[in-house]
Amino acid sequence: MASTKAQLELTGLERFSHLEDKIYRVVEAFKAIQKENETLRAENGSLRAELDAIKAKEDSASDTLASLQKEREELRERVEKALNLLATLETR
Repeated sequence: MASTKAQLELTGLERFSHLEDKIYRVVEAFKAIQKENETLRAENGSLRAELDAIKAKEDSASDTLASLQKEREELRERVEKALNLLATLETR
């Protein structure tokens, strides 16, 4: 009976040891996830900054495009006026 009790206690200690190992693995996994989370947050911040820079460039390019389109339209109108003047000279 004493040997059976010793085996049960050993089994209890083994079970506790397994539980302790599982807790250790959970803690290690949690630490790894926290570290990965920090890395992803930093990367996310970097990507947001990059996106903001790209948006600013896109806004600038849109403004430039609008300005160039306006200038093109003004030049087109001037060329049309000049061609109309030439056409009136040819008809005289």
